[in-house]
Order: sequence, then C-alpha cells, then structure tokens
Amino acid sequence: MQKIVLLFVLVFSISSCIRQEPCSLFTGFWEGPHPDNSDKKFYVQILPGDSCRVRGYWTEKNFYSSSFEIDSLNVWQDNISFYVPNWNCTYHGKLTGKLISGGFDCPGEAFDSVRLQKNDTISTFLSEALSGCLDPDYQYNYEIPEDLNDGLHVAKPHTEGESEFINELLPKIISGDYGRLNSFLLLKNNQLICEEYFYGYKRNTLHHTESSSKSITSLLVGIAVDKGFIEDLNEPLADILEDSDFDERITIEHLLTMTSGLTPNDYELISSKNRIETILSRKLNNVPGHLFQYDGGNTELLGAVIKKKIGMYADVFAQKYLFEPLHISQYCWNFGKQSGFPCMAGSLRITPRGMAKIGLLVLNKGTFNGERVVSEEWIVKSTSFKTHTNIPGDDYAYQWWNITLESEGEEYSCIWANGLGSQFIYMIPSLNVVIVTTGHNYEYDSWAISSGIAKYLHLLK
Repeated sequence: MQKIVLLFVLVFSISSCIRQEPCSLFTGFWEGPHPDNSDKKFYVQILPGDSCRVRGYWTEKNFYSSSFEIDSLNVWQDNISFYVPNWNCTYHGKLTGKLISGGFDCPGEAFDSVRLQKNDTISTFLSEALSGCLDPDYQYNYEIPEDLNDGLHVAKPHTEGESEFINELLPKIISGDYGRLNSFLLLKNNQLICEEYFYGYKRNTLHHTESSSKSITSLLVGIAVDKGFIEDLNEPLADILEDSDFDERITIEHLLTMTSGLTPNDYELISSKNRIETILSRKLNNVPGHLFQYDGGNTELLGAVIKKKIGMYADVFAQKYLFEPLHISQYCWNFGKQSGFPCMAGSLRITPRGMAKIGLLVLNKGTFNGERVVSEEWIVKSTSFKTHTNIPGDDYAYQWWNITLESEGEEYSCIWANGLGSQFIYMIPSLNVVIVTTGHNYEYDSWAISSGIAKYLHLLK
C-alpha cells in the first residue's frame, strides 16, 4: 500500500511539473486582416496565466487605433474559439505552427474564413509603452535627448528638481497613469532636456495635432497682420469674402475668439464636402461678440481670410513664413484638403519636435533662436485673456487657451494649445518651460496628463 501511495505522489508531482497553463499554446499576439484596408489589422492578445484572458486591438499602419471587447474565450488542446460582442460573431480556429486556421461564424452570414498569424513584435506598438516596461523589475532610465542640429538645443537637467520632475513623472506616463501618451518633451530655459516616445512612435513620426492646429492658425493670422496683409481685425467678414448674405457684424476678431455667434456644428463641418460654403450658410444663434462657442468653423473661415487677403492658401503661407524660419521640414497638411483649402481646425500633422519649436516661439514672444518670426505685440495680444469659456478655469485668447496649473500651493499661468487625444503644447512663462505631449487618448481622459504635470511642476522652479 505504501508503494502505491508513493507511486501516486511521484506521478502527481511529475504531472504538476509538466502541467501547462490552459492557454500556453496560444499566448501572445495573433494578427488578422482588415477585409477592405491593408493598412488596418486587428490583433487578439492571449495573456499568460492560470486563467485564460484575452484582449482585442485595431491598428492602422502598425500604430494602435482602438481596442475592442472579446469574451467567451475557450481553448481545448490545439483549438480555440472566442466571441466578439460588437460584431456578434464567434471565431473558431485550429493551431498549426504559427498560424490559426479558422474564421468567423456570424448569424445570418456565410462562414468568413480568417487566418490569424502569430506576431509578438506588435506588443511594442500595442501594450508596451517602452520595451520591457511590463517586467516587474523595470526601471525608467533617463537619456539626454539627441542633438540633431535642427534648431533645438539639447541639455541634461541642470538641477535636482528638474531630474526629480522627470524621474517622478515619466514612470507614471510609462505605466499608463495618464492614458496612452505617444510622446513627452520637456524644454527648460530654451533647452530640450527630456524627449521620450512610446508605443513604437519615433521622433520622426508625424502626429495629428488635432485642435492644436487652431493655435498655429492664430500665429499665421499674426504674421499676416505683421506683414500688412490684414490691417484691421474688426473688418467684417462679409466685406472680405464678398458674401452679401453673411452677417455683416461678424469680424475677424470674432473668429479668433470663437464668439462669431454662428451656430456650432463640428460634425457637419467634418462631413461636409465644402466646409467654407457650409459655414457661410450657417445662421446665428447669438449676437457676434457676445458668447464663446467652441467650433472649428471659426478657424476654417480664418483660413479663407488668409487666402483672400494674401492670395496663398494657409498651408503654403505657413510653409514660407512659419515652418521654414523654424526649420520645420517634416509636416503634412493634406488630410481633409478641399479645393486647395487645408483643414485649419485640426488636420495638421507634425512631429513633437516641431510642436516644441512652436512652443518656444510663443514662449520667446515671437523669436526663434534670436530670429524674429512674428511680432512680440501679436504674441502678447493673441495669448492674453479675451473671453471666458464654458469650462470653469479655462479662458480663451486668439485660438489659444489660458489655464492655471496649481502645484504645491502655487499657481502657474499657462498658455495652452489643446488638441483632443492629448496633443498639447504647454507654455509656462514664469518657469521658462515648454512641455509637449502627443497621444491616443480618445478612449481615455484626454486631459489627464495636465494633472500629472501640475503635481510635479513646482520641481521646475
């Protein structure tokens, strides 16, 4: 009897040592195709552990696009199935090497054959902010930014406070405390002292600035004023655009401050095949100059004013008078272009370093590396309070936001370019600081990083 017990214990011990986790054969990332767009793919991530867990991701051109829900994961031997609620479809497949052969079974539809291919390298773009950062013993390691001779001067932190700011905030960004950030840049005293990119993004990756494009439009208007193309911000738009049906009370300044009184409708703007005509046909819902109403239509009309006054489309004007003086060569303003008119409200794609140069230009009141690009008068005027908004504590200037960041009981006034998804430029004059972030925080709190910056901002004094 003792021999039987010992034999049972031995067999149980051996089987326990070789027992595999139920999903071990499938652990990792499995890539599937988009049916109509080769730039898009979906990924199913099977997570390791005693209980089978699964996540779903969409990508576009390799970068994260969105996530989707997967449940009812079932694994037996070399077979797998899972259910995608949003599609109301169940996938059934069989593992062969690094391929899962199978497809989706959707009610009322023919079986859709879809092969999933193993691709663990995509983890850097989907789940790891930095390579290895999910390891339990991972520690953030600061490196001085690279000097590219591109007009940005780089340096290591000069004070213990600057180092502490970086070493406190960056690990929290990497761990996802502020959502999905793709870059973080810190400039102090006109020097780039921190530059980090996450989830596979690189310094040369163009990034949508979203509504931060509006703030760049303000700079273009200022340059046009400086050069005499625009003489009076109180000039009625009806006179400039020669539209007799447009309300004659609306001026350029009303567009700059989002107080035109035009009925806002950003969805209509995005879906329109002719944005300028769509905006010109809008009716008033408020007296011009009376109430702040955030709407990209105001910014689109500023692009029309630039074209009418100068004879150049705004993107061409920007290249000559803004981007070239700032040594910004990597950008794209083609998305959403209509009849030559670029989308002014949110389509500019640029690198985070390019955004940093915009921030330095404003921080230094119109100069970049000692060269005058836009007048100090315009920078002061365009970034100063003009109107209260519908957001408590957030005020508006000429397409720039005015906010206050509170840190350790002290308040710091901040000029802010604000784009959905965490496309931000923070300029804090009292600290001589510029901070740039880009992100994909469309499924998270876009503005969470502001609280993180504020928490440690006092360290930069």
